[in-house]
Amino acid sequence: MKRKRVVWPAVGVLVLVLLLALAGPVFAQGGDGSPDETSRLIVVFREWKGEAAQDQILEHTGVVKIKHLPLINAAAVIADPAGEKALRQHPGVLRVDPDAVVYTQVKRPPAPPPVETLPWGVDRIDADLVWDQDRDLVLDPGANAGEGVKVAVLDTGIDLDHPDLQANIKGGINTIHPRKSPDDDNGHGTHVAGIIAAADNTVGVVGTAPKAWLYAVKVLDRRGSGYISDIIEGLDWCIRNGIQIVNMSFGTATDVPSLHEALVAAYNSGLVLVAAAGNGGPQDDTVLYPAKYEEVIAVSAVDGTDSIASWSSRGPEVELAAPGVDIYSTFRSGTYRVLSGTSMASPHVAGTAALAIASGINDANDNGRINDEVRERLRLTADDLGDPAKDDLYGYGLVDAEEAGTGTETAR
Repeated sequence: MKRKRVVWPAVGVLVLVLLLALAGPVFAQGGDGSPDETSRLIVVFREWKGEAAQDQILEHTGVVKIKHLPLINAAAVIADPAGEKALRQHPGVLRVDPDAVVYTQVKRPPAPPPVETLPWGVDRIDADLVWDQDRDLVLDPGANAGEGVKVAVLDTGIDLDHPDLQANIKGGINTIHPRKSPDDDNGHGTHVAGIIAAADNTVGVVGTAPKAWLYAVKVLDRRGSGYISDIIEGLDWCIRNGIQIVNMSFGTATDVPSLHEALVAAYNSGLVLVAAAGNGGPQDDTVLYPAKYEEVIAVSAVDGTDSIASWSSRGPEVELAAPGVDIYSTFRSGTYRVLSGTSMASPHVAGTAALAIASGINDANDNGRINDEVRERLRLTADDLGDPAKDDLYGYGLVDAEEAGTGTETAR
């Protein structure tokens, strides 16, 4: 099959939004279906005495339990001001955090028709040169395409029946509605998943690591927002299910210690954590959480000229840059769409991490983890952009999938 390369023109977007443009600025639903961010809290207990003992504390303080969060010895609750005060004064409670809301990081222009193509972002980071050196858009026999590397997409879910993704989806969970599947009711998570691992199957697009295994961890609702407690539960599921890479294309300006604690636990268990830096540019120091945390690879967005997107967040926490403007990828209901945002940049790095792991990185650090080794390879192989060495716009530079996935330096 003859390759058709498409480079979509940069979109001159100036509106700085953190939500999907399909929806207005909304919060995830409270119990009655209405936004109520302040009533949801994360209660971290001082010591582990079992769920029954925790339930007694919650009952005594008059709050309503939503779910237990065993990863951080906590529970998500709904509380009125009196209940919150009682929790903060209870000797068995270590702290009370807000169950803050995170948002997807995407800018949404109109969709083009679905055309079989190599997306310009995958092309730009040279991911295809890892698994398609003869440039015919067909995987080379025996090539590294990230096969078997487990990548979790913490997002709005994934279209489980999408023809370009179905073969690579291996499992998942819905932490918002545990009895429901993690099918995508928004489209954002499906778009992210396609950038990571759309299959090479003559349909639609090809992802950065087209044989990586995808896991749909639905932590965001149909409007593209969700609570920290659902994200913590999703991270716990990833740890318990042997996930190797987690992509988080969402963000919040709120520093929630419970989220950081969960990410530390995930990182210490060996997970590579990748997140969108945010769409808060051109202002400085605008990187959002979780990307802002030290354990997470914060990814900014560049356009087709390797220039930082005007709306891309920037700051000292930015570690890598990746294509994030006019990215063509999979979408809900078996369709395809062009989107922009650091939400689209982050999965290019997650897919590259899958190629790096599949290339044979197996030298664990002193703690028995390989995630530090993967992170170091991504930094060392990045193509420096902007000011020499690390800077606040591009971090260590544009992620280079060819070098990271082969371990060999190239001239490109």
